[in-house]
Amino acid sequence: MRQASQYGINQDEQSSPGEERLRQLVRLRTQRGRVLTTDDEDKLLEEAVTRLDVSLNRARGVLYAEMQNGNIELETDIDDRMQELVKSVADAKGRLSRRDFERIAIFYASRFKIPVETCRQKVKKIMEDEGISPQRAGFIPSRSWYRRIKVA
Repeated sequence: MRQASQYGINQDEQSSPGEERLRQLVRLRTQRGRVLTTDDEDKLLEEAVTRLDVSLNRARGVLYAEMQNGNIELETDIDDRMQELVKSVADAKGRLSRRDFERIAIFYASRFKIPVETCRQKVKKIMEDEGISPQRAGFIPSRSWYRRIKVA
């Protein structure tokens, strides 16, 4: 996770009214879920710069400080961890078993609170981006389980 101090935010410093309003907006966006989507992150930063008159670096610092205080995660951070997980679970030949694929998709779904089918599509996209192929599985070993997953 990124550190707020890297963006010049110090807990001892006095914050501006714009920064305080940004803190409230972050809390509002994350009150139901503990994951801040990339769209929400972009909207919050844009609003901070355009309407609240907070510099981009200060806005990022406030955002990351609130994330640390409230145990909030960024969607991009989770995506990065999923990418690393897929790469580390793949075997030496760069293949991922169906069992491991399903476990990763279920874990991903539990973090985002979204359907597993959507997460299967995301994990498949990560595999394609990283050049990891599916391992054959089933009574008659094939990769049809992987081909059935349609990526949008």
